[in-house]
Amino acid sequence: MALPWADQPFSLIPTPTAEQTKGYDKVVIAVAREMCLAHNAMIRNLNAIYLQCEQLTVPKDQADFIIFCQVAIEVIHTHHQMEEANFFPQIAEYTGEPNIMEKNIEQHRAFDAGLTVFEGYVYKLTPETYDGAEVKRLVDGFAEVLVTHLNDEIQTLLALQKYGGEKLGPIFKTFNDNIMKEVKDKHRLLPCALGCIDRTFEDGKNADFPPFPFFVPYLVKYVFARRYSGSWRFTPCTMFGQPKPLPFTKEALAV
Repeated sequence: MALPWADQPFSLIPTPTAEQTKGYDKVVIAVAREMCLAHNAMIRNLNAIYLQCEQLTVPKDQADFIIFCQVAIEVIHTHHQMEEANFFPQIAEYTGEPNIMEKNIEQHRAFDAGLTVFEGYVYKLTPETYDGAEVKRLVDGFAEVLVTHLNDEIQTLLALQKYGGEKLGPIFKTFNDNIMKEVKDKHRLLPCALGCIDRTFEDGKNADFPPFPFFVPYLVKYVFARRYSGSWRFTPCTMFGQPKPLPFTKEALAV
C-alpha cells in the first residue's frame, strides 16, 4: 500500500515546460521556475499539516506539531508580505503598468482572512487545547484559494515575457534577499524551509533549487535543526531534499 505523501490533497505545480516557453527570455523562465518551486515547497508543508493533524494524541507530538504549523504559516505569510511590499510594486514600475499585479493582490485578499485565522489559532494552541479536526477545518478555509493563486501567479510571471527579463532578474533577487532579511529565528525557519524542498521533483530536473552552497543542508541539520528537532519529524523531506514518509498519516500509523 502506497502511503499518502505531501503531493496531495493540494496538487503541486508543474514547472514551465520547454514547449510552453519556447523563445522566452531565459531570465523570465528562471524567475517563473524558481517561483513555482518555492510555491510547491509551501504546498508540501500545507499537505503535511493536512494529512497528519488529526492523528496526534500524545502531548509531546502535539507540541512539536504546533511549532511546525506556526513556521509553515510564517513562511507563507512572509512570502506574500514581501511580494506586496517590494516585488509587485517593482514589477509595476519596470513594466510601466501600475495595475499589472492587481489580480494577484486580489487573490491575496481572497485567502488573507482564512490564513490569518489559522495563524492566530496555531499561535494560541497548546497540547491541552489541541484539536486536529479544527486544524484541518481551518486549513480547508483558505488552502484551495491559496493554491489556485500560487498556480496563477506562475502564468502572470511568464506573461512578463513581453517586457523582457533584463530588469526582472535584479528585482527577483531583491525580493529573495528581502525574504531572508525577515528571518528572525534561523532555528525555526531554516529547517522548515529546507524540509519541504524535494530535489527529486520532476525526475530531479530541479535538483539545483534552491541555489545555495553544498554545506548549507549540513549546517541546518546539525546546527539549526537541533533546537526544535521534534518539529521536523513532520516535514515531507529531509534537510538534503529527499522525500521521506509522513509518520502520522492514518495509513502510516496503521502499518
